[in-house]
Amino acid sequence: CLDMISAIDMQKCTGCGTCVSKCPLDVFRLMEGKAVIAYPDDCMTCYLCERSCPAGAIFVHPFKEEAPSIFPGILETMRQGGQKDGRT
Repeated sequence: CLDMISAIDMQKCTGCGTCVSKCPLDVFRLMEGKAVIAYPDDCMTCYLCERSCPAGAIFVHPFKEEAPSIFPGILETMRQGGQKDGRT
């Protein structure tokens, strides 16, 4: 079983775009008002999308209680409203 983004619950997804703006590898796109996993092979299982989704619509397998240390301090930066640079 691979560790990666596994699903978006379309019933829960509000199309807010949080996952699109938070994903450091640009895995998501908004299509027809909902988030879609456009590039699943690019997912590095950082859990930022799952943890950032206000609707709880994103599921990364396997779930982890703590975020991996791929980006030290990233969760604190997110809590303070930080954005990734250079992405539109």
